[in-house]
Amino acid sequence: PMGLVSTSMRLLERRAALFSAVLLGAAQPPLPSRAALSGVPDTATADELAAAYAAGARADGGRGANTMIRKRAESGVQRVGSDSPVFKPGAILDGVRSADGSTVDVSFAYPKEWTVAGGPNLDVRDVRTSDSAYLLAAPLPSGQALDTLPRSFFAELLFRSDGKYGAYGGVDDFAIAESGVALLSSPSGGEQPYRRLSLRFDVLTYNQNTVRRRALVSATAAGGSVYVLVASCLGSRFKEAQPALASIQDSFRALAAPRRLRPGPEDKPA
Repeated sequence: PMGLVSTSMRLLERRAALFSAVLLGAAQPPLPSRAALSGVPDTATADELAAAYAAGARADGGRGANTMIRKRAESGVQRVGSDSPVFKPGAILDGVRSADGSTVDVSFAYPKEWTVAGGPNLDVRDVRTSDSAYLLAAPLPSGQALDTLPRSFFAELLFRSDGKYGAYGGVDDFAIAESGVALLSSPSGGEQPYRRLSLRFDVLTYNQNTVRRRALVSATAAGGSVYVLVASCLGSRFKEAQPALASIQDSFRALAAPRRLRPGPEDKPA
């Protein structure tokens, strides 16, 4: 079965090579995920965790009272495998299912000191500052192209009621500060468009306080789906955090995975 083995190895080598330039620069493993407080979602910010602890929440198995219950934020991302999405320290590379049933390889880089969240979502964050980056996915609307998607498409996807930012109520003062399209080279030799957005919005926390956030977004279409990477921070931190968020935005790629070839007669065991 040497032919089948060599074919599989070539596919793996090609997949790794596609993203090697994007994922360079990370050098240390991410911090381990923190112990979850019972009833508090993994998407909670550092301030929310502190407030939850003060209200009586404790790590699973603890004695805290008055815990808050909210299920994990929905992202629309369906991971193909169950292995860790960490390709190398400070870099995500994973296969996800697209709307047409095919596999799309997604990748992005992030600061090596950030934590990778467990579970089905592709979500990384700095627990101390509340900076984060996470992937969203949704079917590309029929008859639409990436560069013609209206503002409402992104608003509905980012602020859905079962998502990360819309779970505690409506979003106020949503504005797109900048918008453009970048054409990036693809492994096939062509160019793939990526929609780039700079956003600001006010969200409600679990205790109904309003928090201003800023986000840099990169979105592209593959396999009949739109993949949206959101790198965000508190509004008060935007000047300081912008270089890191821009680096995450620039690193994002979503590419149709190469199709596996059916083994030929020469690949069958003797």
